[in-house]
Amino acid sequence: MTDRALLIRLGALGDTLHASSAACLLKKHAPHMEVDFLAAEGLRDLFKMIPSVTEAYCLPFRKIPFGFHPWWIKLVRGLNQRSYKLAYLMETNPRFLPLLSAVEADRKMTVGQMDDQEGKASSQPNPVRYQRPLWDAGLVARDVCHPELVVDPEDGARARELLVSLGLDPEAPLIGLHPGNSYQARKMWRKKFRRADLRCWPEDKWENLVREMYHENHRLQFVLFGGSRDRRTNGRIEERLRDMAPGLRLVDAAGKTDLALAGALLERFSLFVSTDTGPLHMAAALRIPFIGLYGPTRFEETQPFPPEPVGSVVRLSLPCQPCYGTPDQRRCRNNICMQRIEAGDVVEKARELNPALFQG
Repeated sequence: MTDRALLIRLGALGDTLHASSAACLLKKHAPHMEVDFLAAEGLRDLFKMIPSVTEAYCLPFRKIPFGFHPWWIKLVRGLNQRSYKLAYLMETNPRFLPLLSAVEADRKMTVGQMDDQEGKASSQPNPVRYQRPLWDAGLVARDVCHPELVVDPEDGARARELLVSLGLDPEAPLIGLHPGNSYQARKMWRKKFRRADLRCWPEDKWENLVREMYHENHRLQFVLFGGSRDRRTNGRIEERLRDMAPGLRLVDAAGKTDLALAGALLERFSLFVSTDTGPLHMAAALRIPFIGLYGPTRFEETQPFPPEPVGSVVRLSLPCQPCYGTPDQRRCRNNICMQRIEAGDVVEKARELNPALFQG
């Protein structure tokens, strides 16, 4: 009889990728085990690229009407037919404990609290925190696995077709840029009460970055990345750059990909530049050269994993960092941790990561 484990993490794309490192660890040290994953709605295609996950289940909403909703009853019945040896909840909010209780498993465990009593950031990357309980329980050796994505060749062919349809040369160097931010896109309604763009790098900085890189190598092509909600931001950047540099090859792919196609497109980039958002962590999992722009968020927790030498991060060292999730974040008006990052800082990192990009 096959041993099975169920991992539960209902976060956004980056959180889920970090949590998937626990599946990689289980498969590495218990290759006979099948690992299922219960994730948030919209991430099913992500698990097509995660070889360590056998089956993915997705919740249509995070606030589950435990015990009453017909959908909930159907989900639990289906999970309990899998006969799990292990059910591991990687959510820190106690409201998800009824979910763990409802799943039948020989052994159940939780990740525990991610913060200390003062609410300060942990010094450990999230993937390490997700894997530590498995070490402590004696289920695996004390080892660290990175999130891993593998692109299907069919999706790779789709990515090539997309680039051609957008008027780009798939064989010439491609630079991926993600000016938008998932937090900004999801929380626009909060702007009435507090800023939702503290992770974002100003649009004029993105324009300066493209101009500086294009000036050094006219063969470079640029792809603006993101979801459908990023089209407005990308459109403004694209319009201004087209007027300033008529020969520039820059296109907007926002909203034109599903997750599997996004992974395949990322795999074709010579460099990917992004703020702290999901696609940055996909690039890290694909081992694509990346530059992450970090400001208010808890870098020690949410840093791309694996870190250098695959990619690099540009961030300042200010006494107010990190402020994410604190009263300081709500009071912040100047956003100097992102405003003071200059395009030249990013170009310098890019030159270190991939010198060939500047040999036009």
